[in-house]
Amino acid sequence: MDTQQTEQEIRLSDYFVILRRRFGIAFLFFFIVVATVTTVSFIMTPIYRATATLLIDLESPNVLTSTGSVELQSQNYYSYKDYFQSQQQIITSRALIDRVFTESGLNNSEKYLKSADPLKKFLKTVKAEPIRDTRLLKLSVDNENPETAARVANRIAELYVLRNLYYISRDEIMNLLKNEYLKLEARLTEYTKIYKDKHPRMIRLKEEIDELVKRIEGVKTYDFSYDLTDDSPVQEARHALQGLKANNVSIQDPAKIPIEPDKPKKLLNILMAFAVGIFGGIGMAFFIEYLDDVVRDYDDLERLVQWPLLGGIPRITAQGERLSEFKKDKFAHLKPKEPASEAYRCVRTSMFFTSTQENPIRVILVTSPGPQEGKTTTLCNLGIVMAQAGKKVLLIDADMRKPRLHGVFKHKNIKGLSDVLSMQADIDDTIQESDIANVSFITAGTTPPNPSELLSSHKVKELIISAKKKFDIIIFDTPPSAVVTDAMILSRVVDGVIMVVESGKTSKRALPRIFKVLQDSNAKVIGVILNRLSPASSNYYYYHSYYYGKK
Repeated sequence: MDTQQTEQEIRLSDYFVILRRRFGIAFLFFFIVVATVTTVSFIMTPIYRATATLLIDLESPNVLTSTGSVELQSQNYYSYKDYFQSQQQIITSRALIDRVFTESGLNNSEKYLKSADPLKKFLKTVKAEPIRDTRLLKLSVDNENPETAARVANRIAELYVLRNLYYISRDEIMNLLKNEYLKLEARLTEYTKIYKDKHPRMIRLKEEIDELVKRIEGVKTYDFSYDLTDDSPVQEARHALQGLKANNVSIQDPAKIPIEPDKPKKLLNILMAFAVGIFGGIGMAFFIEYLDDVVRDYDDLERLVQWPLLGGIPRITAQGERLSEFKKDKFAHLKPKEPASEAYRCVRTSMFFTSTQENPIRVILVTSPGPQEGKTTTLCNLGIVMAQAGKKVLLIDADMRKPRLHGVFKHKNIKGLSDVLSMQADIDDTIQESDIANVSFITAGTTPPNPSELLSSHKVKELIISAKKKFDIIIFDTPPSAVVTDAMILSRVVDGVIMVVESGKTSKRALPRIFKVLQDSNAKVIGVILNRLSPASSNYYYYHSYYYGKK
């Protein structure tokens, strides 16, 4: 249980390390999302929404028989669900909406004239949505003008209600009125048994019968050639059917002029932006970390290889001074009190602890997975801090393809390692004194056509044996181990290998491959140095810069 808990804590700590490392990306994503949404919400033109509520009954009294009975057409041919959905589509049909679009004058507004299909754009502002578990339908219209939104919504609702009367015939109206007339006559017969002719109820009932007779006579003269662009026939039908239920749709609540805009919902938008910004920023941080293929800190090294960690070296800087590459190579000599110099001394101490009387480490190889990861700078500064500890140090430039050691100490590369290995010179003729006490060096020498073959010759062992007689520590500078095999060849004849890994540059894929090759060649890896660390990547750098930064 304790082991599982420890592993879980390690995984959680890894997540926090990633978030701390990628905090800048997460915060930038959060800031952009919140700032963008907030700005758009405040500069966006307010949109008002007016809503009218319609009642759609199941019955369809427009279809009447000769006896005046109502046939429920929707029950005979359609389920109510299908019928309701059909009405929902009809209310937003192009034919109906086009008339309102033209009547309201919106077809001439600049907003819609710029569109390729103005009516289609206007249709997007009209929505018909059912109210769950009811026969009510909400008709909504969005517009920048609240009065226009309400006027258009009510007009669409009115035309939709009228539409159901477009298809009623003269005979159907006559049958409905005659049925109503027969009901009134029957009531009049009952009244004559109770009231006299001058009774108010008798008078009122006779007036209703006279009015109904006039409506029946008027229907005979109506023009029933209906046209969706003309309301007059429908208005006549409505007048004739006044007081009778002849339509299964009606306006329950007309649209009112909205006071508050429906869009944008500023507070909701900002709250959503905060949520998206936080979770999106965290997701972006982990996504960038997933795509990141370089070693950043100690934790990355521990997950990739099983080499001991000798220490971390911060980026070499000096306040108020611009350092050249050659000054960085001798930084421990030029700036011995700076945190980077102290870091090299800590690495020196770690190396001394790995050396025992039975297995002394005197011949060291310094390499790196890729080019320009600081191996030469590390080699020179390690040699300097060892010399400061009283050791006689010999630095050997075994990078015969791109030699650089001679430039550090401002000497010419005339005779060097390649000349010794090819028996063109003696080792004593190639050893040169530097301007730093106890530090000597051998340059790469003449560039050979086959450096790997020279390094695999028996002359390398003879050179090491001879150098051990005069020096306490011998350090080889080699080409990158992932590029050529020179470092692998030399690793067989030295006491230990130091791998220099640059934070933020060395590929995570390269390290396991190099680890396996060195393991297969039985090379003894003293440890790894994490070079050019940034403050955010190194607690070590933080504490040392805090302590040594005080003058």
